[in-house]
Amino acid sequence: MWPLDGSSQTCHSRPMIKRQTTINRIFKVTGIGLHTGREVNLEFLPRREFGIAFVHNGNLIPARYDMVADTRLSTLIASGGSSVSTIEHLMAAFYFSGITNCLVYIDGPEVPILDGSAWEFYQGMWKAGVYEFPESGVYLRVQRTVEVSHNDSWVRMKPLNTLDITMTIEFRQPVGKQKKRVTDVENAFSIINSRTFTLEEEIEAIKKAGLAKGGSLDNAVVIGADDVINPQGLRYKKELVNHKILDLIGDLYTSGYRILGKVEANKTGHHLNNLFLRELFSDPANYAIY
Repeated sequence: MWPLDGSSQTCHSRPMIKRQTTINRIFKVTGIGLHTGREVNLEFLPRREFGIAFVHNGNLIPARYDMVADTRLSTLIASGGSSVSTIEHLMAAFYFSGITNCLVYIDGPEVPILDGSAWEFYQGMWKAGVYEFPESGVYLRVQRTVEVSHNDSWVRMKPLNTLDITMTIEFRQPVGKQKKRVTDVENAFSIINSRTFTLEEEIEAIKKAGLAKGGSLDNAVVIGADDVINPQGLRYKKELVNHKILDLIGDLYTSGYRILGKVEANKTGHHLNNLFLRELFSDPANYAIY
C-alpha cells in the first residue's frame, strides 16, 4: 500500500527562530532503544549555555559533530568514557522546535526510538514551550560550495539564505529510486513523523550483529519482497526519502547551528553526513555565523 502524500498528524506553526532558545519547562520521555532493546528515561532541562548536550553517567556529552564516535546505523556521540547513540531523530526534533539550548539527562546508552520518527519528541518540546534569550548567533550560512563523496554517495551544499534540501535514495523494488526536494525546511512538518525503515532481508544480519533488539513494526517500516509489511502501510507515499531527510536534518544540527544553504544529497547516511560537517568546519572561509 503506497498512499498519497498527506499528513496523518497535526503540527504546529511557529515564528522564525532569530535568537538562542531553550525549553520553558522540564519534561520527560520514556521508551525503548531500537538497538539495545532497553527501556531508557530522558529528562529535558532548560539550559542557559549555547547548544544541546546529554548527561549520561555524570558525564556531559555535547551533541556536536566532533563528538561523533560511531555512525553505524545511527549517530553516536561520546565523551569522558560515556556515550549516547541514535541521537539523530531527537536532534531533528530540536531543530523543528527551534530549540538551541537544552540539557538531556539520559539513564541509558541510547535515545529511545519511540514510533521511529521525531514526532513524540517534537510534541514534548512543543508542549514545554520555548523561552527566548537575547543572544543571537544561531545560524550558520555556507559561504561557498562544500562537498564530500564516497563512491556514488555524496552531500553537497551551496550558498543560499534558507535551508533547501534535495534528497535522492535508491533501494530495490518496491522502493526503487525516490527523490524529494524541500524548499522550506523549517516548516516542512511532514518530515517530522516519517519513520525509520529497513529491508526485510537485512533484519537477520542486523540482529546477528547484536543490534535492533528493540525493533518492531511499531517503530520501523519494514519493506518486504513486494510491499510494506506494516499492516497500516506508509504514512506518506515518500515516507522513506522523507526519513532520510529527517536523519540528515538531525545530523546537520550536530553542527550546533541552524545551517543555511542549498543541500543536494544522494544516497547519504550518518557517516557521510558527519564527514560533511567536518569538511565544512575545516576552513572558516566556508561559513559565516550570525
